[in-house]
Amino acid sequence: MTSGSCPSWPPLTKDQSEGVSSGLQMLTEQEIDAAEKLRAQGEFGAALALTQEMLARVEDGDTKMRLLFDVLYCSTRLCLDGVTNRAIAELEQMPQPRESRVLVDFIQAMTYIAHGDAQKGLDLIEANLKSEFMARDDFREWKYKHLAYKGQALTWLGRCQEALIVLDEAHLMDPQGVRQTGILLDQANCFLALDRYEDSFNAARQVLRRGDEEMATLAMLYMAEFRMWQRRAADALQIYVEVRRRLPCRLVAEDRVQLGMDRASAYLEKRGRQDKPF
Repeated sequence: MTSGSCPSWPPLTKDQSEGVSSGLQMLTEQEIDAAEKLRAQGEFGAALALTQEMLARVEDGDTKMRLLFDVLYCSTRLCLDGVTNRAIAELEQMPQPRESRVLVDFIQAMTYIAHGDAQKGLDLIEANLKSEFMARDDFREWKYKHLAYKGQALTWLGRCQEALIVLDEAHLMDPQGVRQTGILLDQANCFLALDRYEDSFNAARQVLRRGDEEMATLAMLYMAEFRMWQRRAADALQIYVEVRRRLPCRLVAEDRVQLGMDRASAYLEKRGRQDKPF
């Protein structure tokens, strides 16, 4: 799975961001953002350490809830069951525990999917989608995220026709949503499985316009591989060369790029083509 979708919260108020006069070092929005940025980059251990330290200083209830969800997102990815259980227990003591349970299950579902257990993730997401919360306007963003991850789980399970329907539903809810890049890549993989190669290529190409350089590099790798499926080795090789120029990239293994280039070159040589773009 590409970087995940996480609980979104309003920024701290001015009074909160300036800290509380309790003798503790004040907690700032910048600190929380820094930890959440590490988490988004997959640095779960470092993000968890920072978040746990901030929890010791927080006094505002909403901010504490935000940090507890941040802890959960990291601890579930790191398989730290003790940390996870303590965070859940604290959330159950806070206002709206049933709502919190829905979000806890969603974070767990994302973790299952990220760890390759798409069916368990799908089961949790489908249960959440049946809850009364998903009909509420203030849960619209959460419904969008649930649909996006349901589409990803279905993609990984090979249920591509179903996945495309769900991914399209999520896209229609918010065409510029936080999961749009992931939606496009999942659509690209589904189209490939259905032998719709040009649709796969076009879905991946849309990622290039979304401003995320690492995801764009991954999308270009997909584009090269899709061209190879179409036996358009010269086009594929041109894209592979551009991908190699963009390395290193956290999401793309250099060996995978080199293997693709070698295969494209071998294909061209077999066909007597010598017009390699390098």
